[in-house]
Amino acid sequence: MRSDLSEYKPIIDKLIEKTRQRRVEWTESLEGFKCTLGTPAPKVGLIAQLGSSHDQSFSFTIGVIGRYDSGRVFTMLDEAGKELFRVVSNDLPTSPEEEEVSNLLEELYELARRQALKVDEKLGDALTLLEKA
Repeated sequence: MRSDLSEYKPIIDKLIEKTRQRRVEWTESLEGFKCTLGTPAPKVGLIAQLGSSHDQSFSFTIGVIGRYDSGRVFTMLDEAGKELFRVVSNDLPTSPEEEEVSNLLEELYELARRQALKVDEKLGDALTLLEKA
């Protein structure tokens, strides 16, 4: 059964907004780039204490599909590492909604990549070095 992409769009939109504002921190990961939000619930033995939603944490990853950078894959995981959803971009979308989500994933990927790799800072450093050369 295919899920409704509009269900995930608000999460993607908000992550783009917060990434632009530098309110979430993206790091490199095996999957591509990752950010974690919230506070994990304290663990007691093997059982996590149940708390309010304020005690939850979620991780988001965005990466490329395959070796040849053919698209983006975005996942949301709960604090136990269970996948809550996965959205894959489509180079040949079959609907305006699919095209919009694919464009949003591309934008989020680029923002996360630039932040995690500190691209802007490194470009500034390179420019400084070139000016001194």
